[in-house]
Amino acid sequence: MGIAKQGTRMIVVDGDSYRWVVAPNDEPGLAIVVVHGEADGQRMVTWVEHGVVIAPGLVSAAIREALLHHGWTPRQRGKQLTLRCVDPDAANFRVIAWPSR
Repeated sequence: MGIAKQGTRMIVVDGDSYRWVVAPNDEPGLAIVVVHGEADGQRMVTWVEHGVVIAPGLVSAAIREALLHHGWTPRQRGKQLTLRCVDPDAANFRVIAWPSR
């Protein structure tokens, strides 16, 4: 499940390239939508509160959390992984599955 290339940004995390974009939405906040830069695989969406500054450091932290703790497989097709950022602070960055399982 890809995303349109226009308007996306590239980021390299641990040697892999990813495309990402911020999609505004009023209900749960802002969505960081990320896909692998070379493979058409599983999409990851991380919701953050309005007012949170979404910078490359936050995006890379979300990617690492999704890969290490939430089973994200960006190189393989699959159902979208949806997460919620509960602490955007770089020192304590944490995401949870959303909606809660």
